[in-house]
Amino acid sequence: MRRAILALPFLFLITPAAFAQGTPEQRAACQDDAYKFCPYDVPDAEKVEACLRKYIRSISAACRAQFGK
Repeated sequence: MRRAILALPFLFLITPAAFAQGTPEQRAACQDDAYKFCPYDVPDAEKVEACLRKYIRSISAACRAQFGK
């Protein structure tokens, strides 16, 4: 219990970006589109993916190609 209490302050040092999902290639291809079309869903990777799928016809070709994988 004491260890858990001591570790608690360090949890706040972890940024949401540390939990981002996807490969570096996917993030590089879709980052601009995510901020353009889905800014309120960032950094939740699942919500961003769902949002980008809604805009699949509008996102960049590089990002769209990532959804075929």
